[in-house]
Amino acid sequence: MNRPLSLIASVLAAGALLVGCSSDNGSDTLSSQVQDAYDLTTAPGRTTWTVGPAGLQYPVSTTSGPFNHDSVPSGFEASPQGAVVAAITTQVFVAGADDETWPEVSQTLLEPGAGRDQWAQARALVSVNGTLDNPPVFRGFKIASYDPNEAVVTLAVEYPGNTLAAMPVQLSHSSGDWKVVLPTQDEAVDLTAITDTQLATDFVAYGPKEA
Repeated sequence: MNRPLSLIASVLAAGALLVGCSSDNGSDTLSSQVQDAYDLTTAPGRTTWTVGPAGLQYPVSTTSGPFNHDSVPSGFEASPQGAVVAAITTQVFVAGADDETWPEVSQTLLEPGAGRDQWAQARALVSVNGTLDNPPVFRGFKIASYDPNEAVVTLAVEYPGNTLAAMPVQLSHSSGDWKVVLPTQDEAVDLTAITDTQLATDFVAYGPKEA
């Protein structure tokens, strides 16, 4: 459902949102050393949810970013909270950016690599414009793995019909800013259905409905 080469053609028409990212480097069980070293369970502070491309909402936090507000936002705090904001922002702009904005999205928010190249090839074959009538909404996150150079953030998303799903997003800080690492088509993962109970117990609440 969320493999890069099949998603792009129907991202607006079908209401799908996110590009699944490989989580091979992450685990839902974090070491006690990591938990002690970083604050992994606090949501980004002072957040305003902004309507972005296709009507999808993304966070703007005065503490965690994005601090650059060009046509494609960038500049995220070098922290777990900055990684969370970057993960959500990138998913919104990758899924919803129009044809004119897409090249800047690719250069600004995505880590160079085979996954980005595959997505760019697929994206060049279609035209994406318009706004979703009932767009998916972010509801929360949990950090599966984190260090100053890379992170895996699992996002909880609510789709039309009160359907909840979770997906991991891999990020790299090798460029000096958080960027999403897109998997290749063969490595992509699908969304995983979650319950309201799992959302409440396993995720940190973070989204427009919680603002």
